[in-house]
Amino acid sequence: MHQQHPTSRLFPFCTGKYRWHGSTEAYTGREVQDIPGVLAVFAERRKDSFGPYVRLMSVTLN
Repeated sequence: MHQQHPTSRLFPFCTGKYRWHGSTEAYTGREVQDIPGVLAVFAERRKDSFGPYVRLMSVTLN
C-alpha cells in the first residue's frame, strides 16, 4: 500500500510497545480508530534487551 501511494509515508501509530504473541495473525483484523489520512495500520515485530515486542505502524497521507 505504501508503494501504491507515492505521497504516503510510514509513521508510528502509537508510542506504546506491546508484548509479541506468536505471529502477525494475532494482530491481523483488529479494529482501530478511524483517523483521517491513515490508510492502514500494521504490526511490526521488533526486539530489544527485554525481548520481542510489537510496534504499531501506519501508512499515512499526511
